[in-house]
Amino acid sequence: MSLLLFLVVIISLGCGTLPPIHVSAWQPFAATAALVGGWGLLCHVGVRLIARQAIAGDLDRWQAVTWMERQLAMFRWLTLPAIVLCLGGFGLGRILDDVAVTEQSMAVRAVVLLLPGLLMIAATYSAENYYGALLGYDQTGWRGHVRYVGQLTRTGLAWLVLPVVVLMGLCDLVSWVSADPAVNQWLMPLAVVLVVVTALPLFIRRGLKTEPMDPTRREWVTQILRAVHLQRLAVRRWDTGGTAFNAMVAGMFDPLRTMLVSDRLLDRLPDDQIAMVLLHEAAHVRRRHVPLRMLSVLPAWAAGMLVTRIAGQSDYAVTLGTAAGILFTVLILRIVSYRTERDADRYACRLAAQIGGQVPGVPSTIEQAGASLSAALTRITADHPSTRRATWLHPGLDERLDSLRIHTSPKHKTATAGTMANPAMP
Repeated sequence: MSLLLFLVVIISLGCGTLPPIHVSAWQPFAATAALVGGWGLLCHVGVRLIARQAIAGDLDRWQAVTWMERQLAMFRWLTLPAIVLCLGGFGLGRILDDVAVTEQSMAVRAVVLLLPGLLMIAATYSAENYYGALLGYDQTGWRGHVRYVGQLTRTGLAWLVLPVVVLMGLCDLVSWVSADPAVNQWLMPLAVVLVVVTALPLFIRRGLKTEPMDPTRREWVTQILRAVHLQRLAVRRWDTGGTAFNAMVAGMFDPLRTMLVSDRLLDRLPDDQIAMVLLHEAAHVRRRHVPLRMLSVLPAWAAGMLVTRIAGQSDYAVTLGTAAGILFTVLILRIVSYRTERDADRYACRLAAQIGGQVPGVPSTIEQAGASLSAALTRITADHPSTRRATWLHPGLDERLDSLRIHTSPKHKTATAGTMANPAMP
């Protein structure tokens, strides 16, 4: 998950806690529309200027691409203060109680809050495609343009935004079905749990383009999962058009849990490296990392509630508490995610050493497993050096390789994998 996209969604929704103002609705809507439109125009003008320099030969094309990427990255991060300006400064997020449809529906309110940020991020995707079309890298024409922007929006933002809107719609439904506050107090949390546990993994599985693996590859993958006692985990080939090395597990409980493995990873890596990527994802499941990450957020929002209580009767009490909750969530998730990623790397090597003699293509010792996983991580990030840097939820490549080197050396290979409070592997 991108930190930027997470913040776009959470800050947009958080602006809904700002104290209301009472002005004509058209004023904030018009001001927001003008800012978003100007934002999109500025993105396109910026990449056009760079493209013209590249076409004229004033810029090396590789250097031009670097400038374009940096410029659009700057625009994407500047989306965050622009969202606050639209929703807080212009007042779009503060007039919703005076508009009938947003006052009555949490789902519609969420859409209005999210729309400025989504449009500004989509404008940067559009500018990226525009640059490619000017230099002949991408197809020209509005159909190809819409397809490009839609694809990036679907894979980047949609899987964060749509579950929020669905959840808010479900809360609307609960409030309309039952007007009794006592019933709503337990019915709404139950609806939230149902969405997170059932609807979200189904949406990810259906929202991403997937297909069955070929029978031979599927049987081999199934052997690996059966050997680590995950035989009920469904597996699908993730069709990225050959553009991505990636794998993930969507869902927390069988039979809704699915492992998605990208086409490029399956087609380009040797078996021993594919096996280690699969075992890394299996380690996340076996060590219960997803529920652990979700539970780790609870103290952050407890701290946010404490800040709200301390703020007392201030008009900005809820806003301050929300801001504190966001800050603590970002910090705690970073700490927990780094620890679970390193833990999954080490645990995957232990799994490989246990099943290497049972399944062909799987490294049979911890040292071999560490070497194969290190090679896979290096190959996966080779085409995009920027992915080797540390991100919000993943340690940098060098850190992971150093950790694997230390923990798969002979003097450490009998050590317990990880530092999380998880049961030892049987």
